[in-house]
Amino acid sequence: MDTSTIPFFSVILPTRNRPELFLRALDSVLRQSCRNIEVLVVNDGSSDEFLSRYRDMEEGSDPRVSWYYQPQRPNGHGPSYSINTGAHAARGQYVCILDDDDSWEDVDHLTKAQDVISAADTVVDAYYSNQTAYTADGKPLDKLLWLASLVAKLPASGAGPHGTHRVTPEFLLSCNGFPHLNCSIIRRELYLAIGGMDEGIRYECEVDLYLRTLDASEQIIYSTAFVARHNIPDAVAKTNVSTGVSVLQKRLSQIVVYQKNLARAPAIPIRNNCLLKLAMLYKQLVQHFVADKEYVIAARYARIALSYKWSLKWRMYCFYLALLAATAS
Repeated sequence: MDTSTIPFFSVILPTRNRPELFLRALDSVLRQSCRNIEVLVVNDGSSDEFLSRYRDMEEGSDPRVSWYYQPQRPNGHGPSYSINTGAHAARGQYVCILDDDDSWEDVDHLTKAQDVISAADTVVDAYYSNQTAYTADGKPLDKLLWLASLVAKLPASGAGPHGTHRVTPEFLLSCNGFPHLNCSIIRRELYLAIGGMDEGIRYECEVDLYLRTLDASEQIIYSTAFVARHNIPDAVAKTNVSTGVSVLQKRLSQIVVYQKNLARAPAIPIRNNCLLKLAMLYKQLVQHFVADKEYVIAARYARIALSYKWSLKWRMYCFYLALLAATAS
């Protein structure tokens, strides 16, 4: 096989019914100084009113871009299915994913990543960096996202090229932020080996992929650079996965993610992280049902939370809820 024809990066852009936002995301990819890429646009069954705009974009588009169209469904197939479609069609050594409403702001993002990955002494399985968030009215969020809070914990010396560090899953999991696909690069063979995105999960499928990637990776690189712009979805709109489901649905989906990885991950740091997250999520469910005065259900979930993380204070709270439940029944 002639490896010179194989792109280093396969950039997957899943999109649905947002052609204007998508065009900005696609442009940010094509402006990358790294030329050794292919771009796979996966249209998740856009409705007819938007589909024609995508078709117009496809006409005369950059030859590095391939376009895939999935059948129309009322709610689409979901981001996991779309991303997997791109990953299976990809030819690159590494898979990158960019949401259609976000963008890469550092034009040298992929060039730097290729430099670091190529110079590594062993195969790099995953490469993570940072992004900045902006509110719906275009104002930058004054808050560190995801791994950015770890910068202060990194050693003062020993950084690799472009301010990168070799890190462990345990170190990364010490940060409680939400993992973002926009600043994640995964070796394609590893991505496929772990099954890619779980197509049964629509909300926080990124968390599931992140945990399974950490569990399977031998070498992980973290770059302190801020490479992407994340546009926080308008809470009023329902065009985004995170704004289209209720709080209760979100908590239940999150529980599925962490229960799955607790059961399947052999790595102790992964399992410990899942235990802590499950305790927190069940406590949040308890508060939800207490607010609705559903004390019987709240008491049951309180006991489950206690089983994941025991504390005397929470044990006493379980007794209190049991009394409320007995009174209500």
